[in-house]
Amino acid sequence: MDAFTMVIVACISGEPHCTTSRVNEAAFITAQACEARIDAITRDMTLELGKRGFKGREVTYDVSCMDRVQLAQKLGVTTSDT
Repeated sequence: MDAFTMVIVACISGEPHCTTSRVNEAAFITAQACEARIDAITRDMTLELGKRGFKGREVTYDVSCMDRVQLAQKLGVTTSDT
């Protein structure tokens, strides 16, 4: 089975751009293994965003765990060498 890729998009209220993090590890062989990392990564991202002076603003996350085929479909990739 292909490894899963986790894509996290963090958006801060009032900010025009969002922060994106993509994690791709061989250990993500199931959606459950991928999801097991979400809490720790979003916690770290929230702490880092808080250091930038966004204290008190709402942070929202969009998290996706996708295998290679799903990721290609989401990104609109129609052909691949892999």
